[in-house]
Amino acid sequence: MLPSVSRWVRENSIAHLLPWRLQAPLERATVQHAYPSTPGPLHWQLAASPADVVLLFGGDLALHDWQLAGDSSAVFGGLDALTSSVHGCFLNLESQLTERTIPAGIIGSSLRADPSALEVLSRLRLTAVCCANNHCLDFGSEGLSESVDRLESAGIGVTGVTGPGRDGGHVVEVRGVRIGLLAFADDWHAVDAPAVSVGPLPHDPTTVRERIAAMRPTVDLVVVQLHWGFEYSMYPMLSQRNLARQYAEAGAGLVLCHHAHVPMGVERWGESVIAHGLGNFYFGRSSGEHHPFRHASFLLRVGLAGGVVVEADAVPVHTDRNGRVVLPSSPMARVINRSLAYLSGRLDDDWYLNAVEQSLVAQNGCLVFLDLARRIAEGDQRGVLERVRFLELPRQQLLRASMIAAGGLVGDIGSLLDRAREWPEALHRSDLAAEIAAQQTPVQRYLETHREKGRIP
Repeated sequence: MLPSVSRWVRENSIAHLLPWRLQAPLERATVQHAYPSTPGPLHWQLAASPADVVLLFGGDLALHDWQLAGDSSAVFGGLDALTSSVHGCFLNLESQLTERTIPAGIIGSSLRADPSALEVLSRLRLTAVCCANNHCLDFGSEGLSESVDRLESAGIGVTGVTGPGRDGGHVVEVRGVRIGLLAFADDWHAVDAPAVSVGPLPHDPTTVRERIAAMRPTVDLVVVQLHWGFEYSMYPMLSQRNLARQYAEAGAGLVLCHHAHVPMGVERWGESVIAHGLGNFYFGRSSGEHHPFRHASFLLRVGLAGGVVVEADAVPVHTDRNGRVVLPSSPMARVINRSLAYLSGRLDDDWYLNAVEQSLVAQNGCLVFLDLARRIAEGDQRGVLERVRFLELPRQQLLRASMIAAGGLVGDIGSLLDRAREWPEALHRSDLAAEIAAQQTPVQRYLETHREKGRIP
């Protein structure tokens, strides 16, 4: 009952009347006290066979704040026993290793890691990393290409990157088991690039199914990673939950999702395991809490027998106030486990996941629109061009279509974004510019009176 009451207060039609200063305390109290206790670590058993290979998968790793003199032992030493006890470790690398310092674009944050941060990846005993994510082209195709070369020279495999001689897939052999890795992204820095360049493998449902079908006969296990969706929602959108399940049915033994920076539920689907959101493995030192789970998530430990997934369990992980990544002691571990159990138990709530999707579409679509409108008003031609290029990427294609389907003000804004894709010709027309300007105030009012759904369990 407590989670439902908290959710009603935070998300119902008059939730905007809740003062902002009370929002964070209510979220903290909910996270600490509202969810049912669990008997122990979360475990998913698929078969009785004992595991002969154990793999470890984590979410987003960003080393953009890593200092050249950083002590990886002090930050990650608490994981040594865990990483040395498994046969393969895999993460999503958000900050590419490049000496390039000039960002490829001006919209959003640009993440890069000094090449010396490669020592951190080696310490973590990484087998391979996913580089298909929204930050992979922050320093252009050249920055990504440099990073891939550095990773592979260090013996770390890369998945999700396309280009000359690369199709986005990667196969690793772990104790005689062939593991096929595929990774897809739905968003990245939309910058000019040569016709033949290095970039992320775009998410397209048909392509994902085809790639799984092509890889499945050649390996023992297919692992699909998806960097998609929107940030800081702890529930998957209904459409993406359904797609993840379809990819499992198509032959992926593991479907692993990230980008939201917070954990989401885990489920067994047929003979596969789906982690709908692995959250942040490490995203720099904790300095204030933008979200209660920004620095608290889990690693998915997976046991294989003969290349088949037989079990999986969630290992809580947390970045403390001193910047150390730790396997949390009982209080924090209990919070993560209880929340994750609650999230996992609600993955079949189609009505709520659809409501979350509608909320995320409206919120993020309106924010994209307001940014475009501001740049047009300020005469920021470079910014307008970059924002319009973003509209052609998979995430924004879905966003525009979903907004138009929603109708009302949200549908009108979606239609305006659709028309804005004709830039520069269309945006130079006074009638379209006037329509965009006229909708700024209604959109701002809409955002002020609507609270996002799914932010915490």
